[in-house]
Amino acid sequence: MSLSQESEDELIAMSSIFFDISVLEPPRSILVNPNNDIQVRFTLSSEYPEKSIPLIEVSAPGLCSEVKANLKSELTNLAEEKKGDQMLFDLINKLKDFVDNLESSKTDITPEIEEQERIEDSKPVLNDVKIPEIYGTDIVTDRKSVFQAHIGKIDSKEQAMAMLAHLMENSKIARATHRIYAYRTFVVKNDRKLPLHDCEDDGETGAGAKILNLLEMMDAEDVMVVVTRWYGGIHLGPDRFKHILGLARRAIVESGFVINSKTVSKNKS
Repeated sequence: MSLSQESEDELIAMSSIFFDISVLEPPRSILVNPNNDIQVRFTLSSEYPEKSIPLIEVSAPGLCSEVKANLKSELTNLAEEKKGDQMLFDLINKLKDFVDNLESSKTDITPEIEEQERIEDSKPVLNDVKIPEIYGTDIVTDRKSVFQAHIGKIDSKEQAMAMLAHLMENSKIARATHRIYAYRTFVVKNDRKLPLHDCEDDGETGAGAKILNLLEMMDAEDVMVVVTRWYGGIHLGPDRFKHILGLARRAIVESGFVINSKTVSKNKS
């Protein structure tokens, strides 16, 4: 039996976001190769995601059975938690995090410390700025394009830029087609509360200003919203703004970072 169109779109979207996966058939599945030693195959059934989770197969001849079992267990538990929703994006991220932690544990601590000191010396400005708590929404997929929003609690331009730099350390976000953001906070000068805000379209003309306008309409203060888009090759027209603003609104509401935010109607552009 064939997959739903939404599941087919999800497979294609994953191949657009991640460079180290292959879409296979039959049956419909993706093969993820996070490094030379590990392969994980996620096979989808016709009942995915409403009634079933992917079949997860781990191939890692160089790993002990306990580590392989732990990896499969973590992936299966996450899949069960996400059952009913599209989950491949989260499963691949979980796999990559597991592999990163595994590789880090094999590295001698001394060169790690020396490298960290070198990195810190090269970024003196960000060292003094606290990275805010960041909340990320679920992804939205439309015609092979993938969208996701992140929001953080900030109180200065420097903290907003530190949040953006922190997000950019994620290779998937760094490879995204657009990283649209807006932030809104205030500074006090001469006993006056003055607005401090900015926005960036990153090639998605007008999107940053729309997010900033949303922050103002919802009376959202001391936050930065970043909406990431991975372009899937099909033009969405005005629908892209529906997804960008919809996710920005969701991030504001779901994160709890904005107390008593105003409710605004959905953008119809």
